[in-house]
Amino acid sequence: MRELIERSRPEKRAGRRERRDATRFDWASPLWREGSRRWQFAPLMRDSDADVVVVGAGFSGLWTAHHLKLVDPGLDVMVIDARQPGFGASGRNGGWCSGLFPVPLGDVAARHGTASALRLQQAMVTAVDSVGEFVQSHHIDAGWVRGGTLTVATNTAQQSRLRAGLESRRKLGLGDHRWLDADELGSRVSVHGALGAVFDPDCAALNPQALVDGLVDEVTRQGVRVHGETRVARVGNGYVETEGLGGHCFVTARKVVLAAEAWNSALPRRRRTVVPLYSYVVATEPLDADMLGSIGWSGRETLSEGRNMVTYAQVTADNRVVFGGRGAPYAFGSDIHGSRDVNERVHRAVIGTMHELFPALTGVRITHRWGGPLGVPRDWHPSVHQDPRTGAMVVGGYVGDGVALSWLAGLIAAHRVAGADHDLLGLPLDGHVPRRWEPEPLRWTGINAGLVTTALADAAERRTGRESRALRALMRLF
Repeated sequence: MRELIERSRPEKRAGRRERRDATRFDWASPLWREGSRRWQFAPLMRDSDADVVVVGAGFSGLWTAHHLKLVDPGLDVMVIDARQPGFGASGRNGGWCSGLFPVPLGDVAARHGTASALRLQQAMVTAVDSVGEFVQSHHIDAGWVRGGTLTVATNTAQQSRLRAGLESRRKLGLGDHRWLDADELGSRVSVHGALGAVFDPDCAALNPQALVDGLVDEVTRQGVRVHGETRVARVGNGYVETEGLGGHCFVTARKVVLAAEAWNSALPRRRRTVVPLYSYVVATEPLDADMLGSIGWSGRETLSEGRNMVTYAQVTADNRVVFGGRGAPYAFGSDIHGSRDVNERVHRAVIGTMHELFPALTGVRITHRWGGPLGVPRDWHPSVHQDPRTGAMVVGGYVGDGVALSWLAGLIAAHRVAGADHDLLGLPLDGHVPRRWEPEPLRWTGINAGLVTTALADAAERRTGRESRALRALMRLF
């Protein structure tokens, strides 16, 4: 616990040492940015106006702008970003486009009713389908393969938890996920020590930055104005004040959409709406045919282990293994800083987990390491809702499952802003207002205690084969 505390307080010596060590890595840029478009949209240089201003040029903002122009091509839509399109989680994630919702479907049913939960699940499948159709119809070279996803159990505690999740879905009337025994799993991919896995067909592997680039091409073709290097200083009712390379500017707008995900916590008066939690990823060199043959994985299924601390992996179109995970301490005050894009300790742990599951990769060279923050609401429930103080439409809170979910949230936001009807309105995320996070230092203490408990629970489950009671108690508290 002391080590975690020391590393997460930026004023402590250990934290300073970690940031200095991080500069030793010259491969902190995500794999996905190799060969991608290097966007250089000009900053906003003067006062302006628009029908709709979208803050954030990641998936949420770009999908919202795209849907707005489909609903009403005559709308004047402006997208502004503090950096450039895809700078945040949209260009840094593990490359999953999945039908997963961060809140378990059984919990959604308990909150919103079974019919709403089932409708949401179908909408998530529609979102995956729609993103795939967009990639295909716009000829985007994103390495898109819809191979489904495998959640692998490597001990009996994980197996029990995964089977319980299957049973919960069956009680809701869903039979889309199924259990694969060790032999059937092995025919797809060889995972060391695997007892079996849950297979979910509704997931695709892709290069997310390539999708960002394709979206930018499309929205600019639709007539959307995009400005980079333009930071929001204030959001009010019908206006946005910005500052950046172009100086201080004032933009009046009929509607404002906030789609900054983790960076929402840096906007004025929004520090407690989400917390930025860092996730870290590595990529191997391209694997040769012999190495690929030793682990299988020819279907390019995305893959995770059933532990409590999130892991995620895929095989890319050029035969690299991309492997990521969470576990980095939360920084006091929801601080986001580029020095945290590489975390030597967490990256070592990610690589260690990859080697545990795929021992054959132990000697394979790691070519890329990167990381970045994702946006986590207090109840882990994504939402599209109106901020009562500013009137702005707020989109996001995906907890890392935003590639497909952002398509759906952007569609809902666009139709709400334009005042247009759609059969996907009224889903559980539509109008949901997450409660605010606790003030500091409660927020820092609680989140980091949860991370420590999660890591200890996984260690105990590996040792005993029984699910952790301590973690269940903590999750009830949260």
